[in-house]
Amino acid sequence: MGRLEGKVAAITGAGSGIGRATAIVLAREGAKLVLCDTRHDYLEQLQPWLSGAEHQFVLGDIALEETSAGIARTAQEKFGTLDILVGNVGLMFFKDITEVRVEEFDQLMAVNVRGMFLACKHAIPAMLRQQSGAIVIVSSGSAFRGQEFDGVSTFAYNLTKAAVRQLAISLATRYAKDGIRVNAIAPGVTRTRQLRHFVPDLPDEQEEALFRGAAASTPLGRYGDPEEIAKAILFLASSDASFVTGTTLAVDGGLLAR
Repeated sequence: MGRLEGKVAAITGAGSGIGRATAIVLAREGAKLVLCDTRHDYLEQLQPWLSGAEHQFVLGDIALEETSAGIARTAQEKFGTLDILVGNVGLMFFKDITEVRVEEFDQLMAVNVRGMFLACKHAIPAMLRQQSGAIVIVSSGSAFRGQEFDGVSTFAYNLTKAAVRQLAISLATRYAKDGIRVNAIAPGVTRTRQLRHFVPDLPDEQEEALFRGAAASTPLGRYGDPEEIAKAILFLASSDASFVTGTTLAVDGGLLAR
């Protein structure tokens, strides 16, 4: 039996990057899955990798309340419960504060923070009914640092990742007595399509140079693979972490230790 046999897990941002890798790892461990993304093509491409696991897709924007409500509703209607939530959606953003438009800031907060809040809001009632559950929120090493991208600040992205880290801490203490564990994970530089989504016209050679530079600044000397982050999420979601709540696990090749 897998470590998540008989468990029902919902994953937001499941179509690519860390979310996609997490869906594959959790399926391998026996979980039934509710997978949400804004792109149907990404979800369809994921399907062959799910190891025959029972799964349902929810197409929608996690920043909208009906999407988060639909995730929780789908889990309970199709599988009878919701044991695990992995809140994974996050837009990359880099602009100096003097250049950011209010509507850009609001959109970033909507996706990166409001989406996490709504996913938790609608998952927690099911967990309260069964007096058990595990939530893993994907924060970032950026929540702990000031940083720049090619000389431009990532302050707004860092702000959102610090906010969702605090969301995990606050929910952990509030719902510990109800058997719900809540933790955050802080990936370091991980090779996903996130950068390409934010800068679709970025030349391949510049993208490679940026990743090489990030790898050189990491004590382990490389960037992470999404599956490495997914395996850490699996740990926090499983009974192996039964005495772990309110923590932020850095999976960053030693970057925050430097």
